[in-house]
Amino acid sequence: MPQAEVVETNPEPTQVSAAVEDAQEPSLDSLLAEYEEPKEEPKEEAPQQVAPISPDVQSFMNRQIKKENDQAISEAANSLRESVGETNLSAKWFEGQLHLAGSKDPRLIEAFENRDQNPSKWEGIVKALGNELKSDLAPVDAAATESWNAVEASVRSASTSAPKQSSEVDAKALKNMTDSEFEAYQKQIGFKR
Repeated sequence: MPQAEVVETNPEPTQVSAAVEDAQEPSLDSLLAEYEEPKEEPKEEAPQQVAPISPDVQSFMNRQIKKENDQAISEAANSLRESVGETNLSAKWFEGQLHLAGSKDPRLIEAFENRDQNPSKWEGIVKALGNELKSDLAPVDAAATESWNAVEASVRSASTSAPKQSSEVDAKALKNMTDSEFEAYQKQIGFKR
């Protein structure tokens, strides 16, 4: 029996919308799933003799590792900030979110430690974490923020004392007043004996 040949009549490529594209990205949990497998303990080999490291060299190595880790955390925080979009939150806030996520899910720490072996996987995890943060954060309403800032500014600049009354009487007019006119003027400006 001969088979029918199918010919596609729509040669134009289809475009995937941003919502569909985001839906195709793996979730953070699925990206971290590989880190929850129990590790097989390596077979014990005869311990090799390693030359002792001097304290100065060890100290230098520790500082270097800390510097590299801090730089990687800073880069990941900047990536998170970019994926969230326009926000008033600082890069330190995003670093804090990385630390918080790591304390809640130890697989994230393991993925961070293995970032050099598989950088694309680490970047995918950071991107997925950024998408989660983006959905948690409400977009900034510029008009509402502007009106709140205007109210705050007007409250700060408001006067807390009554305005001073302008003195329409100069020294010469005071000098020429009678006692009764002077007493009436004192009452008018609120002077009491």
